[in-house]
Amino acid sequence: MGKTIFLKKISLKNFKGIRNLSIDFKDKETVIAGANATGKTTVFDSFMWLLFGKDSGGNSEQKFNIKTLDNDGKPILKLEHEVSVILDISGKIVELKRVYLEKWEKPRGSNEETLKNHYTEFYINGVKQATKRDYDAYVSSIIQEDVFKMITNPFYFNSLPATAQKEMLLDMAGNVTDDEIAKQKPEFVALLAQLTGKSLETFLKEINAKKRAVKDEIEQIPARIDTAQKLKPDNEDWGKIETKIENLKKDVSDVENQLADKTKQIESEYNRKAEIRKQIGEKQVERAKLENEIKLKLQSNKNSDANILSEKKNELEKTNRELTIATDELTSLNAVIVQIDNELDELRNAYKAINNEQLTYPDGAFICPTCLRPLDIEDVEKKQADLQANFNDNKANKLKENQSLGKAKAAKKERMMSDKKELQDKIETLKNSTSDLIATITDLEANKPKDDVLDVDAMIKQDPKWIDLGNEISELENQLNVEAAPVDTSVLKEKKLSLQDEISTLVKRLSNREAIERADNLIKQYEKSRTENNQALADLEKMEFTAIDFQKAKDNELMNRINGMFEYVRFTFIDEQLNGGEKITCNCLVNTNGSWVTFATDANRAGTINAGLDIINAICKSKGVTAPIFIDNRESVNQLIPTNSQIINLYVSNHPKLSIRTSAEGEIEMFTEL
Repeated sequence: MGKTIFLKKISLKNFKGIRNLSIDFKDKETVIAGANATGKTTVFDSFMWLLFGKDSGGNSEQKFNIKTLDNDGKPILKLEHEVSVILDISGKIVELKRVYLEKWEKPRGSNEETLKNHYTEFYINGVKQATKRDYDAYVSSIIQEDVFKMITNPFYFNSLPATAQKEMLLDMAGNVTDDEIAKQKPEFVALLAQLTGKSLETFLKEINAKKRAVKDEIEQIPARIDTAQKLKPDNEDWGKIETKIENLKKDVSDVENQLADKTKQIESEYNRKAEIRKQIGEKQVERAKLENEIKLKLQSNKNSDANILSEKKNELEKTNRELTIATDELTSLNAVIVQIDNELDELRNAYKAINNEQLTYPDGAFICPTCLRPLDIEDVEKKQADLQANFNDNKANKLKENQSLGKAKAAKKERMMSDKKELQDKIETLKNSTSDLIATITDLEANKPKDDVLDVDAMIKQDPKWIDLGNEISELENQLNVEAAPVDTSVLKEKKLSLQDEISTLVKRLSNREAIERADNLIKQYEKSRTENNQALADLEKMEFTAIDFQKAKDNELMNRINGMFEYVRFTFIDEQLNGGEKITCNCLVNTNGSWVTFATDANRAGTINAGLDIINAICKSKGVTAPIFIDNRESVNQLIPTNSQIINLYVSNHPKLSIRTSAEGEIEMFTEL
């Protein structure tokens, strides 16, 4: 086998009530015996804490008490709590040590130390490690924590969740690919095509969700159909109703023709009176308007001067604001005009300077750059002509650009001078307006009218035009009261209304035909939906059955591989449910006297221990490693199955003190008194 981990020695100091204990392990199997509470399990706890910082139950040091307690159950302080081991790892000796320490501090102004915190130190082969991470990394290099727990405790594997057990078993056996199983049945091939990268578990969850949705829809359909049936109106003879409506419409037309003759007379009288009413209304509006004008005039005579005074003051304030703004604008405009004048002067001076420029020849202008000899006269004259032409062109361009800038600025100045003239005129007008307003305000304030009580109603009734309008209205009202010979159409109108009401009632009844049609169509849709959903549910159940069948086929193949690794146990991934269904899980079965029983509920103590050893043997073989196995309650097993691992038996006996013996010697040696 690959790596072997053999516990050669373990030493405890002030650990969970054990003050000082050292055990040497020389043989493959060792028995640690003693009465209950003598420290057997503490040895196992110390070993696990040394390696992983947890006790044998997986509790961290925050959840179990490392410290030794006094008679009052309180921790004994200022002690170092230490566990060390010597391991033989495939022939290599390794010493590990973990020390749990207290951190004491003396507060300022106090003579007594106080416990502030705890810390842990780690040693590998006597060398203190800088960090816990370094120590953990070294332990992990020896063996992973999860694997170590599985191969040191016969009960650990079966205490794991079913998913974790199954994952480990699959890792040991080597997973069966989906394609291998799909070859068994054509429907399995179709199933894999539907998975599209999803796990089978996810696929089944999706199917269940879809089934619930479809079932919910199916359950609601009968109520929907029942509601539609209840709301559907009763059937009638629709053709008979339509015929009756047509006959009634003809009757209405006959009545309307009879009313038309009598209505002409009524319309003539109505139009005459309507015209009179219109004239009366117009006269009344005119009279009311006149009354309002009289009231406003009287009121305005009373308040006009005060209103005018207020308006003039507001106008003066507005005019002053406009005058200030215009004055500021004029100041800014003058500044811009001055700036433009300065720029025009600069352009004129620049124009004169450009115009006065003369061509000058640079040194060496007429010497050949290649041979450095003076040019011939013909070449000199040609070059002079070229230089002069270039100079003239450049000069002309600069003069043209200068003139263009000058014209643009002159045009701008001209526009601004025009704006300036407008501003000056505006300022002058505003100043005149200000003077006029001040004079008006002064005059109004000096001649404010006194408040007088006016009889408005009396003034209105004395107005000639108001009196004339009243007379005209009275005359028109007299004409309105002259009645023409009455024309009686009430019977015909009542008959028409009655016919129209009857038609309306029949039309409403006829509309029930469409309501029935809509309800029938809705019911058909519900029935169609029920059929489609039932089919969808059947398809989903078929897919679900195929998926479970696929999983069972895969599990059966896996079971053959997995169970081939064990001698005394076997596993199943399926639980039969009371409703006839199946649940995917992981169950360990133990062979007891030729019968297979469930590890968790039916196996006896000896059966569960040997089953755990069988599982440990398989894991050790798969992982290529062995480690010490701690077997609690060893006294309940007469004989253990063979194993390549070191065995440390925790044996309940009548000895009041912890003792040790080897299976080979069969002798008991008292080694430490607690």
